[in-house]
Amino acid sequence: MTKRRVLLALRLASPLDRLFTAAAGLCRRLEAELEVLADPARPDWAEVRSRLQALDAAGIAGRLTPVADLKAKDVVDHAHRHECIVSVVVGRPKAWAGAGQDPWSRLDCPLVAASDQPGLPEET
Repeated sequence: MTKRRVLLALRLASPLDRLFTAAAGLCRRLEAELEVLADPARPDWAEVRSRLQALDAAGIAGRLTPVADLKAKDVVDHAHRHECIVSVVVGRPKAWAGAGQDPWSRLDCPLVAASDQPGLPEET
């Protein structure tokens, strides 16, 4: 049986603290693994890997899936291809969308919006 998985999607501008905290909390509640989709061009790529290792040491299995030029469509398509994904965590959903688009409306599982900077209208 495939274990449930929470998908954390990181844009190049996505802050890590709140997003990893939200995703890890969800993994604990759902008894799920964590998969992180991120662009390997992130300047903090090593920190993303380090956070996954720390979560693994704390009992949350995780994996890092590199996706160059990650877009919301890529995240939604990835979630559709993997039945085990039970939730998707992003910073601010509007920051992912182009003008007049809502790529998240096609998502079949819950979308969790978590941002380190709630005072800002969108991630920068």
